Amino acid sequence: MAEELSNIDRIIIRYLLHEADPAEQEDLLRWLKEDINNRDYFFAFKEAWDLSKSADASAHKTGESLKRLKNQMQRPRNPRLLRFIKYAAAIILIAALGFAALIITRSVEKTGNKILYTEILTENGQKKEVTLPDGTKVWLNSGTTFKYANNYGKVNREVYLLGEAFFDVTRDETRTFIVHADEITIRVLGTSFNVNCYPDNQIVETTVISGIVSIENTNIEKGSDVVILNKLEKGTYLKDQQKMLIARNTQNETVKPLALKKLTLSNEETGYIASWKDQTLSFNNETFDEMAVKLQRWFNVTIHIEDENLKNYRYKGKFENVRSIYQVLEVVRLATPITYEYNEKTKTITIKESNLK
Repeated sequence: MAEELSNIDRIIIRYLLHEADPAEQEDLLRWLKEDINNRDYFFAFKEAWDLSKSADASAHKTGESLKRLKNQMQRPRNPRLLRFIKYAAAIILIAALGFAALIITRSVEKTGNKILYTEILTENGQKKEVTLPDGTKVWLNSGTTFKYANNYGKVNREVYLLGEAFFDVTRDETRTFIVHADEITIRVLGTSFNVNCYPDNQIVETTVISGIVSIENTNIEKGSDVVILNKLEKGTYLKDQQKMLIARNTQNETVKPLALKKLTLSNEETGYIASWKDQTLSFNNETFDEMAVKLQRWFNVTIHIEDENLKNYRYKGKFENVRSIYQVLEVVRLATPITYEYNEKTKTITIKESNLK
């Protein structure tokens, strides 16, 4: 049975995530003052944690840290520090692989053979950049699940996505890069594009930044209807319909049964869609209700809008390197008659219409 984290372990993790409340910070400070072993434990934990977040964590750094941890194991230490070695070793191993998000390796039976998959989960409030074995770079947005086989690149280049990701695909004429995104399959050779396919959304959006991609509906027999998207085009798959609307300039053509809406975008519009990977929170003529969904994932909070008419207000703007949801809400409040309250226990923000207009 896996050993559970103690209460102080949870407080340390919350502190390192900048999520510890004042009471937890006081508990941590009091615990650090109690014993030198506690301070040793904390700084060993923090060192491993910092390494796991380092984008340029090298094999040499990883090896050195593992050596230090082994030396610590050989010294007389308290049981808590020895237990920490298990956690720290896992954190350092993750850093060596280049991942700071939660990584799970799963074994799946397929045609009699076991295939190992690496699955990366980014919680709300997290983002992660991943480099695949062929050099393809993938940026994962908050609340995303991303999976690929450990033999990726040897036979094929297939990945699985639920959530949102930006892909910068290394070109390989012999192996097509394939993204399985909810009910659609996207195929490319080498290009950059954004995919938004959160399971609670009724649409799947694919936006091409450079190159060409093809999209097909996995609910239809292979080879039936395929849509080609070029640079600065966005395809919107409508889950509840079985038709395809191609919109280019003023000409519209309807093709059944694939439900995909194709739009040509400007450079500015494309910039709004992919800005999240550069830590820029963007809204492009989005309703307050749509904004709330994005803010919940970005800041890991729950938002409740009490007044229905507030949900239809629309906003356009960008927030670079925004660190607090209050920065966004204060700007919104300048243009919209709202008040808001934060419940720290439930991490819920309630937004109401203000009487002062």
